[in-house]
Amino acid sequence: MLEDCLSTTVIYYYFSHNSRVTKGVRDLPGNFQSATSSIPSGKALVYFGMLLASGVFFVFIAFTLFLPVIVLVPQKFAICFTVGCAFIVGSFFSLRGPMNQFSHMSSKERLPFTLGFIGSMMGTIYVSMVLHSYILSVLFSVLQVMALAYYAISYFPGGSAGLKFISSSLTSSVLRCFGR
Repeated sequence: MLEDCLSTTVIYYYFSHNSRVTKGVRDLPGNFQSATSSIPSGKALVYFGMLLASGVFFVFIAFTLFLPVIVLVPQKFAICFTVGCAFIVGSFFSLRGPMNQFSHMSSKERLPFTLGFIGSMMGTIYVSMVLHSYILSVLFSVLQVMALAYYAISYFPGGSAGLKFISSSLTSSVLRCFGR
């Protein structure tokens, strides 16, 4: 038994350190270690799930409880929806890592979506909590819903190009309807 274990260890050591094939495979850029280094840890997946579930819960509460009474209390809808959106974005920070997600969101092609989404979130909070304006709260909430949809769709492959095509088609249709 000891001899089998010893011989297996010697054979493994020999082939792992002296074999050209093993060394060549170890030096390839697409080896197992580099392929699995981008997989998030179990802890990151738990945080992602908890933050995403919390965000979906707040958005669900905003639409089911506060949307029907938005005329009476637009602040509650705005706050609940904005907190839900912040949790959803935060979930991706926990999944990808803060620096990776921040650099991804601030890249040249993603920056307009990010600024639009964050601007609509801040505007919603400002007009609902500081100005206490019903009309502006509803307007910024609609802008935030559109920015969230635009932001989420832009993550899909071809999403940015598809959104640009759809928005240009809608713009030209609206302009044709009004005689321009």
